[in-house]
Amino acid sequence: MARTRYDPTGLSRHAPCLEPDRRRRRSSRRQLGVVVLCVAWWALGGSETVLASSVSIGSFVLTQMVLNQQRRRELALQLKIDELILSKRGARDEVAGIESKTEDEIEEIRASRDLP
Repeated sequence: MARTRYDPTGLSRHAPCLEPDRRRRRSSRRQLGVVVLCVAWWALGGSETVLASSVSIGSFVLTQMVLNQQRRRELALQLKIDELILSKRGARDEVAGIESKTEDEIEEIRASRDLP
């Protein structure tokens, strides 16, 4: 029988992103591969300009990929929060989707709330 890692929260079966770190191991192998490739390029007398340009372009692409992933996570989180607001009895519907409003509209909503 396969041995599983203890998860006191019980979340790993509901959230695949919390399972053991296979992605992290794969990522470190890729990083090592890139380093070996760069050293081999330099050792074989490759042009440093081409190598530097390639690394710069690669870092730019990776940065954009990370920003895109963060944006998707932010949108998903905002959708979940909006869903909770809309499902709660007594919550104001205009608060859902507030991130798309201007600062003046947000201040107006904040000023109109009922304070105890």
